[in-house]
Amino acid sequence: MSRRELIQRRLLDEGSVSSAALAEEFSVSLMTIYRDLDYLQTLGLAKRKSGGAVLRQRFFTAEQDSEDTPNIQSAKERIGHYAAHHLVDGKEGAIIIGAGTTTLEMARALPDLPINVMANSLAALGALSLHQHTKLYALGGELRKDIMAFGGTMAHANLKTYHFSKAFIGIDGIDADAALTSGNELNARLTELMAEHAEEVYLLADVRKFGQRAFRHVLSLSQINGIITDQEIPKPFLELCEEHHVQVMIADSTNKED
Repeated sequence: MSRRELIQRRLLDEGSVSSAALAEEFSVSLMTIYRDLDYLQTLGLAKRKSGGAVLRQRFFTAEQDSEDTPNIQSAKERIGHYAAHHLVDGKEGAIIIGAGTTTLEMARALPDLPINVMANSLAALGALSLHQHTKLYALGGELRKDIMAFGGTMAHANLKTYHFSKAFIGIDGIDADAALTSGNELNARLTELMAEHAEEVYLLADVRKFGQRAFRHVLSLSQINGIITDQEIPKPFLELCEEHHVQVMIADSTNKED
């Protein structure tokens, strides 16, 4: 394992590192450690501070996801397009698409296939309503006006009566210890049920979500089949995915038009 990978591990385990201590531990100069920390900062894992670095956004709040930049929006579009065109075909029995900004991009990019599609987001339902061949189903239940998606006990009861070949979900954070996490209890429970009633589960998440943790555990890596993201993920997370037999798919700009 390289020095930078070991520093990543330290950040994930302890939440902060000291430049001086790292320089002494690895017998390198402070300038070398500064370059290592700068590199980790570009990955979105670390935030430089005087004397070292801290793990960037150790705890995630749902409001943070609403502050998307054009680059982040582009990443979500690529992820959604990849999932829609590489993981869904006309042979699917039924799929379910969870609520979220990245899963919404998948709904918008989904080809008009003769399959059953269920969604709980009003925006996703609106996009899919333009299809001529897709059989579209709304999850139903209480409409949560904060995210314009269905939830609550009625939605849970409805969901338990269905079975899906694939579920496409989003989350707020992917943590090396807590796995997949959410900042919203109601959405977390709905996501758990989607996973329980699907043969395969795919997570759509941009690279910012790696190394973040929200307060509610949703699923472990062993409960999903694949992750679609927008660029190479940090090595510790890649190793965790390999350990749990989770396929990692990169939706970069070169395959947007596939």
